[in-house]
Amino acid sequence: MKISPQLKISFARVAIITISYVIINIFIAYFNDTILRSGFSSGLTSIYDFNIYLLINIIIGLVAGIFGGGALVAVNSRLFRKKSFRFAILATAGVYGLIFLIAILINGVISASVRMNTGVPLNEFVAIAFDLMMNKTVIVYFILWGIITLFTLFLLQINDKFGPGMLVKFLMGKYHHPRLEDRIFMFLDMRSSTTIAEKLGNEKYFNLLNDLFADITDTILNHEGEIYQYVGDEIVISWPVAKGIKGANCLQCYVKIKNTLNELSSHYMNKFGVSPELKAGLHHGQVMAGEVGVIKKDIIYSGDVLNTTSRIQEQCNHYQVDLLISEETFNIIEDQSQYELIQLGSIDLRGREQKVNLNTVRFK
Repeated sequence: MKISPQLKISFARVAIITISYVIINIFIAYFNDTILRSGFSSGLTSIYDFNIYLLINIIIGLVAGIFGGGALVAVNSRLFRKKSFRFAILATAGVYGLIFLIAILINGVISASVRMNTGVPLNEFVAIAFDLMMNKTVIVYFILWGIITLFTLFLLQINDKFGPGMLVKFLMGKYHHPRLEDRIFMFLDMRSSTTIAEKLGNEKYFNLLNDLFADITDTILNHEGEIYQYVGDEIVISWPVAKGIKGANCLQCYVKIKNTLNELSSHYMNKFGVSPELKAGLHHGQVMAGEVGVIKKDIIYSGDVLNTTSRIQEQCNHYQVDLLISEETFNIIEDQSQYELIQLGSIDLRGREQKVNLNTVRFK
């Protein structure tokens, strides 16, 4: 069974969260043990065993990471992607508090049952549950893990802001100094965007773009594409050359995006009165990648390939096709058997001295 790139990203995030939670719990175990053995403590009890305590903390970290982290990753990618960060924080805090309350109630039932051996009198249950909620250790752990949970969500949201994998590269300083990279770029632009914007008005048109970009994001990730930037109604997608040509990812990405929009056509017609169509230009080449900015840092690509790809995409209207790709890019793509290349000739592109051989592709 082939695992999609997006699922691999989710598994990697859950793994990182789980490892982090285990490390945090190991630190807590050693920190508490140090306090217990210090002059601030009245000493250790006979039932205290550090090895068992450490093992319990590791297990709790694993469970919290796998289930809690997995839930955060799943909800963040499915529900919170179209919601505000404020909504995500409040919803997560609310659910976290509810789970804590349920755990306290369950613990209260168990404790009361053990003490009474029969039934659970309401007053006994309430008293035990209240004692647990007011226990200083419980309160400290509730606040601590609440902060950790919200910080995890914050990092997931920031990671989405940078794009999959980019936050780690940014933190590791990979692009602190400019570096040369071979990349494939796809410029996607909506057809008749000016006419549609005038018809819908600013707010409704913005909502259309927001829905459109959200609906095609999974397809981009599943074909190992990286969303470089949004420019108005245009979205720029990038691949390291090796990933872009593997299995014709860059071409398959466009095909799947087109299929997705066809499937959602009635949805867009009902909601906005229009069905968006995208045109695309594809080209590859070397770019300089690096951080820019002082108080607002960003990772950007610069090079002739970006200008050329943009110009190629602009020619879609002239040739009345949905997709244009340079011949040199098509020639390096793996598994070309399902595509038929249709040559449109060599043309001059604005701002470029060399002619570019433009082609469209027919999908068999």
